[in-house]
Amino acid sequence: MNLIIGVIDYLTGYEIGMAVFYLLPIGLLSWLINRKAGIIMSVISTVTIISTDILAGKVIQNYFTDSWNLFIHFSFFTIVVYLIYQEKMSSDKNEILILKLQKALDEIKTLSSLLSTCSFCKKIRDDNGHWKQIELFVSDKNAEFSHGICPECKDNLYPELAKKKWVRL
Repeated sequence: MNLIIGVIDYLTGYEIGMAVFYLLPIGLLSWLINRKAGIIMSVISTVTIISTDILAGKVIQNYFTDSWNLFIHFSFFTIVVYLIYQEKMSSDKNEILILKLQKALDEIKTLSSLLSTCSFCKKIRDDNGHWKQIELFVSDKNAEFSHGICPECKDNLYPELAKKKWVRL
């Protein structure tokens, strides 16, 4: 991409400034790869600018002025690299934060789905604050209930049946 911009820079001549177009490959490399790649592309772009100017016929009359202009180009490119890289780091941190917040929200949803149950009668409080028998609450959620008695309750409630092996409740 830098080569294409360099060719266009050469074809337009040294009178027309094309330095702003070099920001595209500099910015892309800074965002997609890292700061070092952006700095390397800044150096390449600065060298390309001076090379295309000389190839286009520019005669250097004052080395200090041309050196200063190249220094300004390179400095500007470097500042852009730094700003884009900082924005990328901030964006990456925001993505991590969003993932953590999404995980926390999922945990909150799980915790909010806890059922408030009466410790004595085992009724459940619904979303409207009404207390319902567990069977009604669950059937409202499109589930079916069947009843039975666990072995401990059978022994406690019906001790006479606990002795009989064939009774199944």
